[in-house]
Amino acid sequence: MVFLIEIVLVKSDPIMNLPSMRDQKIIRSLRKKYSLLVLGWNREGTPKDWDNYQSGFKLFSLKAPYGTAQYGALRLLAYFPFFWAWTFVKLCLYSPRCVHACDLGTVGPCYLYKILFRRKLVFDVFDRYAMAYIPANRNIFFKTLYSLVNWLEENFARRSDVLINVSDEMLQTYGKRPKNCSTIMNCSEDHIINLSRAKSDGFRLLFTGHIRAGRGLEILPDIVKDLKDTELIITGRVEDKKLLKKIDGISNIVYKGFLEQDKVLQLETSSDVMIALYDLNLQTQNKFVMGNKLFEAMMCGIPIITNVAHEIVNETRCGIIVEYDNKEQIKEAIITLRDSPELRKRLGTNGRSAFLKKYNWNIMEQKLFKIYDDLLNK
Repeated sequence: MVFLIEIVLVKSDPIMNLPSMRDQKIIRSLRKKYSLLVLGWNREGTPKDWDNYQSGFKLFSLKAPYGTAQYGALRLLAYFPFFWAWTFVKLCLYSPRCVHACDLGTVGPCYLYKILFRRKLVFDVFDRYAMAYIPANRNIFFKTLYSLVNWLEENFARRSDVLINVSDEMLQTYGKRPKNCSTIMNCSEDHIINLSRAKSDGFRLLFTGHIRAGRGLEILPDIVKDLKDTELIITGRVEDKKLLKKIDGISNIVYKGFLEQDKVLQLETSSDVMIALYDLNLQTQNKFVMGNKLFEAMMCGIPIITNVAHEIVNETRCGIIVEYDNKEQIKEAIITLRDSPELRKRLGTNGRSAFLKKYNWNIMEQKLFKIYDDLLNK
């Protein structure tokens, strides 16, 4: 069967069982209106027949390391030329009218395809690579690498037909931008039909995300272990086994493993508070990113404790702002919410109301449709 591919979405981050939550939302939305093919990188080395797991996916199967740490990212660079070559061949084969390149790791071959075949390019920046992966104030090597990666990203951004970022604050970090820019935040879809939830005994604090340094898990165990009637639930992919070992054995901390989205949602709806902490000295881009955790907490109608997204948290009054390395402040926020069910309810209600009015995926989806309607109708 021959069919017209209007859009190809290209993603270089590792795919385990499914793409990331943002990927999934974008893919589901685009498939409502357009013919879509997704190109991804099977970096984990899962079975090759994964291509058949879901129609419309084509995967490049080459096992490669994660690039979360600075030296891991450098090792990963050696694998990228193979992925770029495969991506370019696929783009030539399927000849889409538009390419949706997710992050700097994919935009190179997509830009080459745009220039050679006069097609459209949407550059969707989930992470600004220099800010996310390279320490800017270390030695001369990393300073030079930071400048080079940042320059590449800004040049591809300027030459794209549309630049998408996850926040208005991140858009302001570009020196020059193309005429067409859009902010599509990591807002959640509305999964909650009935907000009543099974209440656990005591007070449940929830952490979701990668188990690695810089996410607050270095300090949370020391804060939580002596708190009465308080349980810290953790779920996420383990990237630092030593950190997980530090957590293991504390009676009121439970690691649930790396869970699928529906199970994470069940944990969120049965929790009292979510916590999202980021060490801004390790990843400067976290100053500008509005993460999934904030919007999921708002969707679920539960408060959040965080050190980022100050503007939205203060605007919506959906949580408590803390400093990343201030143990006493974080402890005080946890105790305050634990001992005040009325405050938890008020903050949760505020978040849910703001989610329904302004911070939900339906609104972001319409912005996405507007981008592609304008591009494909030119």
